[in-house]
Amino acid sequence: MIPMAAPSTSTPTVHRLGDHLVNFYLVDTGPALVLVDAGLPAHWDGLLGTLRDLGRPVTDIAAVLITHGHPDHVGLAERVRAASGAEVSVHESDAPILAEPRQLNKVWHPERSLLGYAVRRPSGLRAPLHLARGGALRTPAVRELRTFSDDCQLTVPGSPLAVLTPGHTHGSTSYLFPDASIAFTGDALVTHDAVAGRIGPCVICRAFTQDSRSALASLDKIAEHDIDLVLPGHGEPWTDGLAMAARQAVSNGIR
Repeated sequence: MIPMAAPSTSTPTVHRLGDHLVNFYLVDTGPALVLVDAGLPAHWDGLLGTLRDLGRPVTDIAAVLITHGHPDHVGLAERVRAASGAEVSVHESDAPILAEPRQLNKVWHPERSLLGYAVRRPSGLRAPLHLARGGALRTPAVRELRTFSDDCQLTVPGSPLAVLTPGHTHGSTSYLFPDASIAFTGDALVTHDAVAGRIGPCVICRAFTQDSRSALASLDKIAEHDIDLVLPGHGEPWTDGLAMAARQAVSNGIR
């Protein structure tokens, strides 16, 4: 469970799922659950274990919010949707990836090749190999999607604000729960880049970023929101505020 300051009866409880490299989150709003991102196919048993510990059936998951279309964020989306009837939401720019996750390179092209990073830091290859072992290359297509085109408040439990933060992918989105002061930033802002070997707020390296200029501009955008807790797609929670995390990431630049 993610620790949060000054909880109240209206504050959702957030459970961190995944593994040492991949984060996704189960948000307990009370009557319903919301999944933010959907990990890898190998994370199914972990999700079921958390639900079992909470005494909640999978059918209590009412919505799945996808920050972007990469396989380590989509792996369980279709399985959860089929099992629970949950509505899966994603920005329209990344919807084609969810429709054909095994054809990612049709619509997503990083700025640089992974090869250069592997030559300089061979241990960085452990991260993509870990994703492959977790089933990233077997991610099933999501058969039914709800898409949005602009920043908007979603009509799902917790009333999150979807804020477009492109750069990592064209449709990268951060989901903010202002009343709880929580930001789920996906890979628009992370605290661990395993390929480049960076710890702390940063933008993922160019081997996994589509448009670094847009990625840095997106950080300036989300820094305008007064949010205390940042929960990224990779790395540890950041508790010193979204604005500070975004400023540090911009200052650190992108490799």
